Amino acid sequence: QLVSNTEKISVTSVEQDGTTVLRVHVAAQDLPRIIGEQGKIFRALRNVATVSGTSQYDVVVDIAQ
Repeated sequence: QLVSNTEKISVTSVEQDGTTVLRVHVAAQDLPRIIGEQGKIFRALRNVATVSGTSQYDVVVDIAQ
């Protein structure tokens, strides 16, 4: 498991000017785990989201508490 408070994870999607913004909400104590050492885990999440997007839309991943 990547986080300890799985019940506090939620993902919302907002469309803004042709860009899909995915907001990943996590508990405050899980934030360092989601970001990872030197941001490696967050970059991997962002890369997966970017690759899965269509060529017509940009995909942005944002992490919030």
